[in-house]
Amino acid sequence: MLRYKEWTFSPHDSSIEHKVTDIRLYSGDSELINLEFKPVHMYPPENGEMHWEDWNYYDSIYVYKSDYEKLLLPAILPLFPVNDPDPNGFGTQEYFDLTSFNFFGKDDWQRLIANLSECMETADEAEKEFYRCVIGFLTDFMAVSDWFCIEGNL
Repeated sequence: MLRYKEWTFSPHDSSIEHKVTDIRLYSGDSELINLEFKPVHMYPPENGEMHWEDWNYYDSIYVYKSDYEKLLLPAILPLFPVNDPDPNGFGTQEYFDLTSFNFFGKDDWQRLIANLSECMETADEAEKEFYRCVIGFLTDFMAVSDWFCIEGNL
């Protein structure tokens, strides 16, 4: 059964506060390893560099290890290599990094949504509900930004 939990992320040393939605299907409530999917606040070009607040500005979703390994990695891994949309960023990312930041432009994000839609075609009903939920969030994120991040905490 698909489970959701919403909570507010608000670190003590920043004025940033955003809503996080945990989405779990197979992942147990005690799992802590996750991928966070989020739109990135695009800084003004004259600023010249991205700060922590830029990729923690908007609401995000967390998907935990049992779910992302089974349901999301098959859609994420074929996207690589990708180019970081930030001209001052990482450049080309050759592989998906489960331990850190993975930045995407809008075209790659749309490809991710398309890949997830393909995965959904062969999924059972509970998994289809999971995919619909994740795709809904990822699609909503496209309304607020052209840059996106998947951050792993492995």
